[in-house]
Amino acid sequence: MLSCSQDALRPVRKGHVQALEGHVASLELLLRKVAAADNKQRDELLAEFKIVSSAVNQSSPVQSIEGTGVNKGDLALARTRAGQMKKLRAKNASQFFGGTSLFHGHESVELPVPLPDFSLEALSTPLSTVPEVSPSSGNGLKLRNDHFPYRPHDEIPRRLLATFFQEQYYYNMCVYREYFLRDYHAGTGRYYSEVLLYAICAMGALACEDSSLRELSGTFSSHAETLLFDSLDNPDMTTLQALVLLGQCEIGYGKASKGWLFCGMAFRLTHEMGLHLDPNNWNNGTQPSVDTEVLRRVYWATFIVDKQLSLYFGRPPALYPYESDVRSTIRIPYPPEWEGLLDTYIGKRNTSTAFEDGIALIGSLTYQVELCKILHNIITNLYENRRVNADHAVIATTAQQIHVSLTTWLAGLPAKLHWNQWTVGKVPAYVLHLHMLFHTAMIILHRPPRHYFEKPGIAASEDVEICYESVYALVRLLRSYSRYYRYQSLPLDFVHSLSTAAGIIIMKRFFENATFDHSEVSTSLGVILRAMDDVKKTWPCMKEIQDSVLEAMKSRASAIPRMDPMPSLDLSTSLSAGLEFPMNGEVQMNEEAGPGSLATDLLVDDDWTAQFLGFPWDDQLV
Repeated sequence: MLSCSQDALRPVRKGHVQALEGHVASLELLLRKVAAADNKQRDELLAEFKIVSSAVNQSSPVQSIEGTGVNKGDLALARTRAGQMKKLRAKNASQFFGGTSLFHGHESVELPVPLPDFSLEALSTPLSTVPEVSPSSGNGLKLRNDHFPYRPHDEIPRRLLATFFQEQYYYNMCVYREYFLRDYHAGTGRYYSEVLLYAICAMGALACEDSSLRELSGTFSSHAETLLFDSLDNPDMTTLQALVLLGQCEIGYGKASKGWLFCGMAFRLTHEMGLHLDPNNWNNGTQPSVDTEVLRRVYWATFIVDKQLSLYFGRPPALYPYESDVRSTIRIPYPPEWEGLLDTYIGKRNTSTAFEDGIALIGSLTYQVELCKILHNIITNLYENRRVNADHAVIATTAQQIHVSLTTWLAGLPAKLHWNQWTVGKVPAYVLHLHMLFHTAMIILHRPPRHYFEKPGIAASEDVEICYESVYALVRLLRSYSRYYRYQSLPLDFVHSLSTAAGIIIMKRFFENATFDHSEVSTSLGVILRAMDDVKKTWPCMKEIQDSVLEAMKSRASAIPRMDPMPSLDLSTSLSAGLEFPMNGEVQMNEEAGPGSLATDLLVDDDWTAQFLGFPWDDQLV
């Protein structure tokens, strides 16, 4: 870990002290419950607490058991049971989104809109070099033959490569930049392949300001995908790296299932290649230190993506911390030719340290890994839908342990990664992004389910206050970021952060019976909507959430339904029928509705299924 002598000068955060006090109160409640239980109940309570406690391995939040929402067992348990099942009428398929997902608190408007078909004529390419093309079922164009118009060292791939390493590399460190560029320059090497190159180009295109370049993302993605399938017989490290990048691109395009599949393949390859075990376990001194460090960095970067996507969709993760003994990543020497590579491929007239993996950047990656370990506990120990019979006190204590883990993480950040509302001047983009992730996690941990909005005391609970504090911090982070950087450079998890923040603003409007013209609501929501407007150019999946927020703003009513407005119908017999059902007023089913519209997607959440106590949760998935 990083350390700094200035850290000792910083006072202990008030929130961290409150979290420790609340954890003591939570443990007292659990002890009283254990003391009043019979032998069998006592054993069950202690066994369950031992399991979650050993996984979290830390402590948690707030002040008064009676006065704090997170300590109320019923609210804590209700939060863990949140989830939505999207049934597609047009297909025999469904999509599950758990309680941490970006759809929490939003009405589903339509499926994410995929990028339109792209034309290779968007850029001035000689006609003689453009092969016959046809629209593909994916993004961009699928070439009919094996000739791709953009060779690895052509101008366009080099421009997209430069954009990726200038603006997106900080958030996609599964690629080891210096050694990738070295092998790319040579045209061969263990850290370079064409499939990885074109995956990087697909990602880099998304961050381009020039729309004609941005629209080439699908073209490069489709070509990388073709090369990818050819390489699956004998995958190597670059195959795994390409899968991670392409999976995120596909999710951003609006093809969530395909992206989830690609990333899942990458996570499986991580285990197959033994990346979850530190290279020193079998290094006999013959493996160069650079190779050892690259293996560690690829593992941790993949670990981060696993947690981000699990949180994004509210689904179980693939990589578990207890399975791994990989050490933290460190800085390694640059190759001798680094300055020439930097000048050739990233930007001219730069010093060799202009894009250095300095102590703050490596520290950011290390601390993001630690944050993702806490996110893993949120997903696996709290938002685990199958724990129907979990004890309320144990769940509340688990939530408090996670809260203290988060406040301990924040309090332990070194000075180079520090940010608060009084920070002035230009802060590195990756530091601001790190704090966005933290506040998104705090909101997910504390936000109440929608059907709890009207319960007495919820609006004034400390859970809701924590949500407000974090959403205002997010708004300040957005303002600080936009002053110096472009939203289009931020990774896919930024979509989740914006969705989460917008949901809390809408929740506040409901609690305070305010209109969207209210100064505090309109100001904060305006910042978030402007960010959404920029981000949807890069990540089209943002449009669904933005449409949901705009739809909510059109409504004059200040009430938010306690549960998704669904009728009482038997899913096992009604999913294939053209039924009429109310949603946001009256939306009629019809055969002309396309996939992803309200008329074809049936959204079922746990708030609704909870009213049928005779049915186990799983029975609703028929």
